[in-house]
Amino acid sequence: MDILLLEELVADARQWLEARHHVDYRPELLEDEALLRGRLYKVDALVVPPRLKINAQLLDYAPRLAAVGRIHDGTENLDFEACQKRHVRVIQASSATVRASAEHQLCTLMQLFRSGGQVGPSLSLRRGAPGREINDSVIGLFGLAPPAHVLATMLVPLGARVVGYDPAVHRNAELWRRLGVQPMALADMLEVADAVSMQVIYASRYRGLVNDRVLAACKPGQLWTSISRPSLFDLDALAGALRSGRIGALMMDSDDERLTAPDSPLRHAPNVRITPRLAPYTQESHLRGSWYLVDRIHEALMLNETRSQRGTLDSEPVPLD
Repeated sequence: MDILLLEELVADARQWLEARHHVDYRPELLEDEALLRGRLYKVDALVVPPRLKINAQLLDYAPRLAAVGRIHDGTENLDFEACQKRHVRVIQASSATVRASAEHQLCTLMQLFRSGGQVGPSLSLRRGAPGREINDSVIGLFGLAPPAHVLATMLVPLGARVVGYDPAVHRNAELWRRLGVQPMALADMLEVADAVSMQVIYASRYRGLVNDRVLAACKPGQLWTSISRPSLFDLDALAGALRSGRIGALMMDSDDERLTAPDSPLRHAPNVRITPRLAPYTQESHLRGSWYLVDRIHEALMLNETRSQRGTLDSEPVPLD
């Protein structure tokens, strides 16, 4: 089988895959759309970074494609419906980056506390302006995506009171008690939290969820860190909250180009630091994700070959990992 890697895998996992299939590592094709489309014609499986759009137009150039793999999960740049229609299995190493993302959120929370809410292109402590300890603070978990589960188990032993809200999780769900998190209505959480960690799983119905009305409930000077998609925010409202001091500081981890575009409302807002999607990237998450992908891709290709031989390729549903 022909596997095209547009994102590197750890050496051992790649060697394991090369012993079973023809593997071609060509990251430079990401910069040349025409060459990429030409190379896709005979490809059976792809490993791609999140920035590559997998849509119907791209899939039209890959008639043999059976699987698309991504180390870093998410819904951005992935047309799941188009993949289903073409019987392309989407494989994402969702659990591989959970710990890394949780540690990123904890790290940024502690940076925000210790810096006294002063952030910028480079975060530094100012002599004479002591920061705060996270002990005895109130941390709001905005969203119960898997990284929040790990983050909660880190915050509670540090002495923080952890409260939370998720639009998709009922306040009576057992999960809150198991994590040691006090569920609240969104406005109530924002009124009491010293800092908010946002990791809401994106859905189109949540677009613009964090708007003027929501931000008006924030405790003055509240600190925010987010690994969620920026589409969840009304960026104009967010910039206004930063200028007014309603939000004291914001650290957002996203490679969405709208955040740094010349007309972005956040470009001239105070106390903002945007990092280019660093949260899920660690040596350990890359190792876990690489091995998960090679195992599932090999499995998917073998299953696809069996189904083709049985003549059932068009009659069986394709799973989405």
